[in-house]
Amino acid sequence: MSTINEVKDYITEKFAKDISSEDLPSDIDLNATGILTSVSTVQLLGWCGRTYRIPINSIPIDPDVLKTPEGIAKFIDSHRVGADK
Repeated sequence: MSTINEVKDYITEKFAKDISSEDLPSDIDLNATGILTSVSTVQLLGWCGRTYRIPINSIPIDPDVLKTPEGIAKFIDSHRVGADK
């Protein structure tokens, strides 16, 4: 499964249960729509760290990158650790 699809699945399972991952646009502003809040963004970062072995506490994180599923997927792909990269 592609990273963008995994991100969309996670977002719709945890924060936007009324929409399917297939219907979540890749470029939707998750903050402006209220899908992500400051608390849920922290939860999302924790998931990224655990799932993709991203050293969240030791890398700079630009909040603007985390506004869209597409941006989150790019963040993951550029920071993930291990053979899955």
